[in-house]
Amino acid sequence: MAFRLSREREEGPVEYKSRLSGDDERCERLATQMKYRLFEGGGEAIYVLGVGDDGTPVGLDPEGERETLDTLRRVAESIGAATRVLERAEFQGRSVLRVLVRVSREESPPVQVTIAVMGNVDAGKSTTVGTLCTGELDDGRGRGMRRVARYSHEIITGRTSSVVVRLLGFDMEGKPVNWNLPNPLDEAQIYLASKKIVYFVDVGGHERYLRTALRGVMSRLPDYVMLVVAANSGLQVMGREHLGVSLALRIPVFAVVTKVDLVDKSVLEATLIDTVETLRRVDRKPVLVKSLSEVYRIVELMPSGRVVPVFLVSNTTGEGLELLTEFLNLLPPRKRWAENVDKPLLAYVSETYDVKGVGPVVAVSIERGVIREGEDVYLGPLRDASWRRVRVKSIHINRVVASSARAGEEATLALAGVDFDELEKGLVVSSKPLEAVWEVAAHIVVLRHPTTIRTGYQTVLHAHSIRSPVKFTYMSREPMRTGDSGSVRLRFLNHPWYIEPGTRIILRDSRTRAIGTVTSAYHS
Repeated sequence: MAFRLSREREEGPVEYKSRLSGDDERCERLATQMKYRLFEGGGEAIYVLGVGDDGTPVGLDPEGERETLDTLRRVAESIGAATRVLERAEFQGRSVLRVLVRVSREESPPVQVTIAVMGNVDAGKSTTVGTLCTGELDDGRGRGMRRVARYSHEIITGRTSSVVVRLLGFDMEGKPVNWNLPNPLDEAQIYLASKKIVYFVDVGGHERYLRTALRGVMSRLPDYVMLVVAANSGLQVMGREHLGVSLALRIPVFAVVTKVDLVDKSVLEATLIDTVETLRRVDRKPVLVKSLSEVYRIVELMPSGRVVPVFLVSNTTGEGLELLTEFLNLLPPRKRWAENVDKPLLAYVSETYDVKGVGPVVAVSIERGVIREGEDVYLGPLRDASWRRVRVKSIHINRVVASSARAGEEATLALAGVDFDELEKGLVVSSKPLEAVWEVAAHIVVLRHPTTIRTGYQTVLHAHSIRSPVKFTYMSREPMRTGDSGSVRLRFLNHPWYIEPGTRIILRDSRTRAIGTVTSAYHS
């Protein structure tokens, strides 16, 4: 543990304590403080014990350590949380400890973190996800990838072409619950047995699947991106494209260099140098993670997005997987979904299904509010800009029946009052009809375009789970080329959508990449 700590911040999930003890009144004040830190961390907090508020280590003697840990445990239990000692270090004959506090009440949903898995084709993305989620090493011939593949053609080709979501659950002790289940990929059992869940959104790395990859990233609201780089081939074109998308969307990144068992030291070093230099050029600070102590320090910095941890792993020998697994266990949620629970309902449809015996079913990403079984909600805007009043017949979260779903969760809803043919990805479920948007104003940056963009140019807009053709109807500067930025107006060509100011958008076609933020929405 490093003993040069910065001064404690008033915001965030990290709390310093030199020593803890006290009566019931003191414990109540500590409980209030702990609730705040847990709220800041989305259900998790880190307590550094034996350290003053200014970051100066003072240490704890054996009696003080026992009393402090016991007090922290009692305070945590009083608010439905549990503690786990992550690290214990000696300082001048006294101890300094780092302790994880995590909400553990059975009635509370698990802490949730969503990670988009990106990188070039054949980098080992799906194999890494398969190894992490099953606890079984790869055989070097694609067994890990085949375990998590969604379609038969993906198994045959060994390449992911769709968006695949897999769960990795952790218990309070930080052990993966998947590894002890009869089926380690059973979403329901993972959800029920976990105190924390990491959702891996595994997207295809081939250029032909870029639009599908963008939909996966835009619709799943990831907290982080895991950029996978193969040691034997390095950070290639699509890997760099994925990194650019992640940075443009302001999603913090960590890198995993795979296949380290296949290359000699010189090749691995060349791959690392290239990856590190690429990250530095985009104003990020890469850090090669070599120990658990480094994991404990760097994981607290992840929400800032400036630091990029780099892990070296082999899915066939298991090298580096322990460090990566513990990092995932401690990775804090980046979004404060609790702030959005009491707001009016807003959820975007990410998938549609026609289930025999059930009828129309939609998968939704809930941005605000709560959806409850049996209530009436509104679905739209449909192609004629209208909204349809529908009833939520049932709700499932990770294949588990639920009576409600709230902001930050992914849920599937069985609906009554709408036909399957009317459903589309990108529709909104809301508590009241909203105004359909036909045109948006946005400030964009052109990342790549072979010639010039002028008024009338048509491309495809990605926002949330919306993927729709648009036309440039106004440009503050014309023409626009690669590297240019400016204000534009974009009109949807054949369908109105619901989109709000502040929404991040990506414009993409076979030749063009641009990123931007919606500044205004127009309803006609």
